[in-house]
Amino acid sequence: MTVLDFDPARDGFSFPNRYTWTDDDLDTLATRLRALSSVPVALGAGLGGAVSGPVGGMAGLAVGAALGRLGLGDGVVRSIARRWSTFGLCGGMALAAIERWPRGEGAAPTAELRPAPLRALLRRRQERTLRASLPRFAGWWLRALASRDPDGWADAVESELDRVEATLSAGRPALLGLVGDAPDPFALHQVVGFGIDRRGPLDATLDVYDPNAPGAARTITVTPGTRPGRAAISTTLPTGRSATTGRAHISTRPGHLAHAFVIDLP
Repeated sequence: MTVLDFDPARDGFSFPNRYTWTDDDLDTLATRLRALSSVPVALGAGLGGAVSGPVGGMAGLAVGAALGRLGLGDGVVRSIARRWSTFGLCGGMALAAIERWPRGEGAAPTAELRPAPLRALLRRRQERTLRASLPRFAGWWLRALASRDPDGWADAVESELDRVEATLSAGRPALLGLVGDAPDPFALHQVVGFGIDRRGPLDATLDVYDPNAPGAARTITVTPGTRPGRAAISTTLPTGRSATTGRAHISTRPGHLAHAFVIDLP
């Protein structure tokens, strides 16, 4: 077992990952994602999937690719983003928390920082994590949308557990991307992994800081799947559809993930 001295109540942010859209936020989002060809492709697939399931999602790939070539991805990004009155900067918060740990002598604990002065920094850190991870997010998300098996792919999950273990053994928290089958690309998530209890190749529990849950530690648990070549990934993060809005967070299934991977930053 490897557990770092990272305490979400001290080393995570005390405010939740919830922000209200401004024009600057929307402009920055669209501009920064414009250069990533996987974005309009993923958005097209997501729109198709939301209408007619995985088959529609695959058909939407062509639409997304065309949007990217025509430079129309900005409008799609803004249109989809405005479906929510608020948005998150989970990647920015996770990366900033990692950068501040362990804090230098005399530095205030991360939990004492306030959101307003940090907004621009968190947005820049969010951009950095997306640039490093979005192609992988898009690829695993599309696989999750198309798969009829709720479990993850055993080889890929085992490889990521190896990487988490190596990162933590080197004394660094791991930035993790979480993927499910939610039918929109804004439902993906990023967290900080700071502990792992590895009991076998596909038998492990990760301790994570979730920017959506100030002060709380949550877990991701991996076990062998019910079918050969698959891995079951459960979590105490609140995944599944909201009872009030019907929208899904990460996955359409409560307590379930399709994949979790380490995000490497250049």
